[in-house]
Amino acid sequence: MPRNFAVLLLGIAAALPAADSLSQAAAKRGIYFGAAVQSGYINQDSAYAATLAREYSMIEPEYEMLWSAIHPSQNTYAFSGADALVNYAQARGIPLRADHLVWHNSLPVWLTSGNYAPAQLSQILKDHIMTVAGRYAGKVYSWEVVNEAVADSGAGFRDSIWNNQPGIGLTGIAWIEQAFQWAHQADPKARLFYNDYSAEDTNAKSDFIYAMVKQMLADGAPIHGVGLQMHLTNNVNYPSATGLANNIQRLTGLGLEVIVTEMDVRLPVDSNGNASASDLAIQAQLYGRAVSACIQFARCTAVQTWGITDLHSWIPTTFPGFGAGLPFDKTYQAKSAYTSAWNALQAPAVIGAANLLNAAGYTGGGVAPGEIVVLFDARYGPPTLATLQLDAAGKITNSLAGVQLLFDGTPAPVVYARTGQSSFIVPYAVAGKSSTTVQYVYQGAYSNSVTVPVVAAAPALFSSDSSGSGPGAILDLDYRLNSATNPARAGDIVSLFATGAGAIAPAGADGGIVGTVLPQPVALVSVQIGGKDAEVKYAGGAPGLTNSLLQVNVSIPAGLAPGPQPVVLKAGNAASPATVTVAVR
Repeated sequence: MPRNFAVLLLGIAAALPAADSLSQAAAKRGIYFGAAVQSGYINQDSAYAATLAREYSMIEPEYEMLWSAIHPSQNTYAFSGADALVNYAQARGIPLRADHLVWHNSLPVWLTSGNYAPAQLSQILKDHIMTVAGRYAGKVYSWEVVNEAVADSGAGFRDSIWNNQPGIGLTGIAWIEQAFQWAHQADPKARLFYNDYSAEDTNAKSDFIYAMVKQMLADGAPIHGVGLQMHLTNNVNYPSATGLANNIQRLTGLGLEVIVTEMDVRLPVDSNGNASASDLAIQAQLYGRAVSACIQFARCTAVQTWGITDLHSWIPTTFPGFGAGLPFDKTYQAKSAYTSAWNALQAPAVIGAANLLNAAGYTGGGVAPGEIVVLFDARYGPPTLATLQLDAAGKITNSLAGVQLLFDGTPAPVVYARTGQSSFIVPYAVAGKSSTTVQYVYQGAYSNSVTVPVVAAAPALFSSDSSGSGPGAILDLDYRLNSATNPARAGDIVSLFATGAGAIAPAGADGGIVGTVLPQPVALVSVQIGGKDAEVKYAGGAPGLTNSLLQVNVSIPAGLAPGPQPVVLKAGNAASPATVTVAVR
């Protein structure tokens, strides 16, 4: 969540865990690395439990929430296995992805042999969703509401008991949307997913799923994400790096979350369960490809494997002659697949010039000397928030928790840092340049370079929250926040806070803290409130805060209508967005 004004007042840096496991390396990319697990293995196999705790930061029940396990007879539910996994996740503070509320497989005999009419099946399905999702409401991260509903050909929906054999009395997409509605009613805070296989690349099936979820969104169905199962073989060409990235891009472009949900790469094995070196190399390449694709997109939030170790895998039973599909072998030794995934997580961040924005108004297009900015979507950084520190000279440091931002090679003061969002102060040395080259660094890994225009000023006012608009961070003379319950009257003096006013005099050090000498912007500062000129009583540094923060004391003009009035601050010819308001009586 964006942070602006309040974070300037903080000064405690967060401690960082060492990147010695998949889960910790993934956290630095802003994603989870998860696994499908079984409670029995956690309880009975100490190596399994230890590997899970060390390497994985998200879990999903492998079998214990399937219909056949959790709803074995019509009037009986068996929650012990699911309860154990939910309790495990809660005790460790990690998210649990709950599965499959609606699937054509793993159904109990009482259901498949019951010869139920559509109206009866509809009630049975609703009762199941409301009971299971309701039991764990507020305790799980997400539900895989519908699993594998699309035909392998991509030509339409799969024939199934829920769709048309005989179905629940709804046609087309309506039966899927109904299931999502019931799930949302049962667990309104959970993320709701559609999940499927062989739809990772761009192909007929993934095209159908994309069109389906797009229609669901248009219909107002409460869908939040799509799961790409990623059950792969030793075909090095599927999914292609380009096709996978394009598919994730179009799904996340709809505003949906994407998770790789069930990854394994099954390989031909000999009688001892061993795969060839060449196939293991292909497997490693595919694991790295999946991770690399996910970390490109802010809404791709997790990579999850279907199991942990080759010792406990569904593959040999389901596909005789195949196995060795997971990152850990039968003795819990990390394979080349593990190394490839881990290495992909160490790749330098990729940044975009369009993601470098003013920290107050979230506007872009150019940076000004001394402007406080935020860089979004640099998905490599501290997994927890690290806030500003002062060096021995009393200035904000230009390196924080391994993060730096370079402007033409000059490191900028760091206000806060976290993977995906960090804040910096543009060095004053960019003044007079037409552009500056920006590069992000984390733990010695340098991103690509981007060129950003330099402007004399890019003013924006801080809002009272993190939105960049609405009620401003505006104080009265008693240091009380201006609000609807504490409005200002004509003639009252209020203090506005902004950044991006440009060069200051006397010239200040990058990241300097204002003391007894109050710097003032070189550019002339003026303010309008509600379209009327407001008298500026003071425009300059705020004692005790960074010299990049501008405090402007203004008198509320007469003749304004009661209520919120837009405030516009100008520094020279550059004006702030008219998105911040002051409450007027």
